[in-house]
Amino acid sequence: MADYTAIYEAGESVVNYLKSVMTPEPIAKKEHIGLCEPQSPGDFQLTVWIYNIQQVRDTGTGTGFHLDPDDPSIERFAPMELTLNMLVSSHSKATAMQKYTDEYRVIGRAMQALRDIPTLPSEFLSGTLAESKDPITLAVLKLGSEEMSRIWNNSEKTVCPSFGIEVSKIFIRSERTRTAAPRVASAEFSVRHKTDFTKR
Repeated sequence: MADYTAIYEAGESVVNYLKSVMTPEPIAKKEHIGLCEPQSPGDFQLTVWIYNIQQVRDTGTGTGFHLDPDDPSIERFAPMELTLNMLVSSHSKATAMQKYTDEYRVIGRAMQALRDIPTLPSEFLSGTLAESKDPITLAVLKLGSEEMSRIWNNSEKTVCPSFGIEVSKIFIRSERTRTAAPRVASAEFSVRHKTDFTKR
């Protein structure tokens, strides 16, 4: 089960995957891909930004206390499940003639790469997500122009080519515990035969 760092680690895991499939073409260096708000990309040519975090409400068996698999003497509260929305954006410092060519080539490859993997490969998972080995699912989102402008939320900046992805099945371990109830190891039963007096 992942720790509280799972939100950052999910973003970093997506970045790790993009670095592996987008270098050296169409992006020359891995350090030009990273977690960053799209309004201030710096030297990044491709940015990943977590713009929305939602807790998944579980009304079924995933609620309440459960026996801790690592310590049977305690019960641990159910983990928190999150869904993250991320914005992937491309950036270029080239001249006007070359700028959009670069940006659309980069964003096209990013969309292609992320659409091809419904589950993020385990070798790209970071930190406690890698330790938990729980599969993380990915899906490309449909974002309209109005919603995209709202996400950017900065009228002074031109909206760069971008698309959204949904990253789900993020589980964060709870620190809420209690002593487990004693378990019945064995039980003894005695059987008493009832006498039928009607046959006498």
